[in-house]
Amino acid sequence: MLHITKRVDYALIALTHLALHREERFAAREIAETYHLSRPLMANVLKELSRGELVRSVRGTKGGYEILHDPATLPVGRVVELLEGPLQIAACITNGCEPNDDEECCSAVSVCPVKHSVFQIHARIRDILYGQSIADLAREGKRKRSSILPVIEIEN
Repeated sequence: MLHITKRVDYALIALTHLALHREERFAAREIAETYHLSRPLMANVLKELSRGELVRSVRGTKGGYEILHDPATLPVGRVVELLEGPLQIAACITNGCEPNDDEECCSAVSVCPVKHSVFQIHARIRDILYGQSIADLAREGKRKRSSILPVIEIEN
């Protein structure tokens, strides 16, 4: 099942918060409390974002975290791959995957009738993640404050 991990979710929330308040700095505790999230996990995520040079930690009485990049130039895909590694919806998407390489590689890779279609799906998902910026999330967050999401119906 494809899903955004809790770490990525926290990172997107933190970056969106920092993008909405560019002139301010926030402690991990403040961000976590604002959104009713786990403080330890938020602190760890912000440390990872700092190591990845997406945010900066400033020490002192007016310290806290601040976003380093223009949110319009920071794609969601970069955040996802920083925290979770390269996007890969199937083992055959990896370059050089050959049958019997390892347990992760599908044995049908050389004759698979859906490999090209799976790659196209992978490319579309990647395009969506890299086509959406933190600024887009911030704009959407300002516009819609409702906690109710639309239900996605799947036809059989």
